[in-house]
Amino acid sequence: MSRSRSHSPAATTRRWARRAALLALALPTVSCAAGDPMDGEPDGVAEAVGADAQALTFPLDPRKSLVVTDTDIVSAFTLQDVLQQLVDQADVPGLTPLQVFRQMFDTYRKADEGLALGPHCDDVVLSNPPPPTQGIFTESFDGSINGFPVICSRAVGQEADTDPFAGPPEESLYMATTLVNRFDLADPLGSDCGEHRVVFARRGGHAQLNGGMRSFIIFESRLPNPTPSLGREGCRPVVELWRGLSDPAKSVEERRAALLDFYFDGLPGFSPVIHIDRFSAGSGQIRVNDFLRPPPFSQDDWALREFKLSHDCTASACQLLVVPHHVDDNPSALLFDPASTDPRAASFRSWFVDDAVEALASSGDINRFDYPTLVPASFGAGEALLITEQNNYRNAVGSGPSAFRTAIQEKLTAAGSPLSPDQLLARAQSISCSGCHLVKSQGSGANSDVGLSSPIPDNTFLFTHTSEQTEEIPGEPGRTRFQISNLLADEFIPFREQVMNDFLFGNPVLGFERSGLWTSSQAPLSLVTGWVTEGIRSLRVGTPSAWNQITSAPFSTAGMTPVGNELRLDFFTSAIQPNPSWVGTVVALISIPSAGIHNQFVGSVGLTPLPRNAFSPIAFTLAAPTVAALNASPSDVSITLELAVNPGSGPYFLDNLRFTN
Repeated sequence: MSRSRSHSPAATTRRWARRAALLALALPTVSCAAGDPMDGEPDGVAEAVGADAQALTFPLDPRKSLVVTDTDIVSAFTLQDVLQQLVDQADVPGLTPLQVFRQMFDTYRKADEGLALGPHCDDVVLSNPPPPTQGIFTESFDGSINGFPVICSRAVGQEADTDPFAGPPEESLYMATTLVNRFDLADPLGSDCGEHRVVFARRGGHAQLNGGMRSFIIFESRLPNPTPSLGREGCRPVVELWRGLSDPAKSVEERRAALLDFYFDGLPGFSPVIHIDRFSAGSGQIRVNDFLRPPPFSQDDWALREFKLSHDCTASACQLLVVPHHVDDNPSALLFDPASTDPRAASFRSWFVDDAVEALASSGDINRFDYPTLVPASFGAGEALLITEQNNYRNAVGSGPSAFRTAIQEKLTAAGSPLSPDQLLARAQSISCSGCHLVKSQGSGANSDVGLSSPIPDNTFLFTHTSEQTEEIPGEPGRTRFQISNLLADEFIPFREQVMNDFLFGNPVLGFERSGLWTSSQAPLSLVTGWVTEGIRSLRVGTPSAWNQITSAPFSTAGMTPVGNELRLDFFTSAIQPNPSWVGTVVALISIPSAGIHNQFVGSVGLTPLPRNAFSPIAFTLAAPTVAALNASPSDVSITLELAVNPGSGPYFLDNLRFTN
């Protein structure tokens, strides 16, 4: 569906110019990812990769390919265009972007205050709402979403009386500040290609960043993979598009045109980012970060609400509504309270202990803290609030003894985790909406001690990761970009960059990224997303037998040359060891049948000296004839790892197998 503004001849010409730029950016660049490492016959591009071809590549620029805040680019994205695209797709006669905007914000008000455009905050009233928190809220929890309390009416509901597109006062206008590539959120099995976002900020918060006039609208589109049978490989055109934006030969105009086409028209075969279906149930979402406090409203707390689009058509007409939705993957803190009388509390605590504890504990990187699957919808909070009693998991559990706290500790002990229940709960808190935005290192709301070697740094922006304030782009006098938080720049973006590079240049066999590429007749194998050093998954070797042989599928070294003389592996040694004085050994074998090499012994490494509950790099030295054979780009290479350990130990994790010098 084209934008309505693209119907004039001049606009059509611009659109095709943008599409030409888009296709140019989407073309595979010369890299070791140009051909599938699983392919038996390398193509011309893959053959070109090597020491001489590296000069033809360019590094990823995170501020061009991951978080784009360049004002010359984001200024081309308007809230009116985004809503107009949704209106055009909805095919609702007479519907306008302004009506959609006002209907969404009208949901924050009670029915007797609202415009009667759709649902209201008090449509479902709790019979026994919790009282206002002393010193925090002056309003009461007199509405509900998903059966959990929400505050009615919030001051942000007054936005329903404004025009965010044109005319005075200018502070009510919304401006795009950020385009975000979240390929790191792509489904490991490849059903989607991650989230692609656009952030709009209210101009009223620009001057002083005051807490009383700020509001953000974030469109978070989960882009489906048109060829899910290929796994994440089906997303390569999307990743190549984002990577192509880092090409220093691309002008600002070309990058802007490519992003406009990607968001509004879509890559060939892909849906546009801005599409009704991308913000409906089971897909992405629209979120509002609310700091808006116009007089005479008193200062209440920050809140984040999530919305989904509801598009219903009958024989006579269609309807488009922006409907409040529970906040995905943000369980209500009320369920953590051991004294809770909510009928869902017991089942939540059982789910949390059985399914969430080990997953949350299984990571050494704050970027990988996660639940094993989506949090069941019935547990999702109605709104995310600042870290207060209603939204603080540690406070909700309490410091005293309880069956819930004991069950968490028992699960941690059984998994061999050194974390305490408080550290585990802090991990859960850190991936909630409020915990991600506001990191507190002190006080009752502290959530920075998550069991890592150092606490999560405080957010210098206090509570947002993007800003309405601009700065000069380094090395480009006169050009500006919107600022981002220290956590985004120093903690989150480097991880997302690594995930993207690992996908572009990694090998799915050696990176343990695809199901079925490693097999064993003795040990239970599975792919996990917690303990990982490369890409998004590692191979979990469950409680194994005394001797276990784990063999890879055949792969090609085309695109890997020059292959070095060392085979390295990141190996995670479990803390659960029945015989700590002897942990075991790992033996590596290599086969290249086309070179006459069959299960050749590469080396053996003892596991006893390695640290427990952590990854360690282990190395095996390759013989010179084997290195020469690998550099001939054979397509029938396979690796076998033999793991000799104590029965009852484990699990173990394997990741990032690679050839190095």
